[in-house]
Amino acid sequence: MVSSDGREADVDLVIDPVLGRAVDAFDAWRIRWFLDQAADDGYNNEDIVEACIDLAREGHLREVVAGRWFALSDAPGGPV
Repeated sequence: MVSSDGREADVDLVIDPVLGRAVDAFDAWRIRWFLDQAADDGYNNEDIVEACIDLAREGHLREVVAGRWFALSDAPGGPV
């Protein structure tokens, strides 16, 4: 995926055990890579994972694989 300012956002297909199918998912490394394209913001992978877990608790993301893979809460095929 490419943002409106041209930065690439990398995702991978991960089997979601709840849906039983592959979903576009991302991990801390992919977020770190995306952020590095803009500037060095000082966030490490642990900070990013913690933020993703918090966003999943709030319903903004889904935790596909605990502590590792995350997906948008409104995945293709409808919300979960």
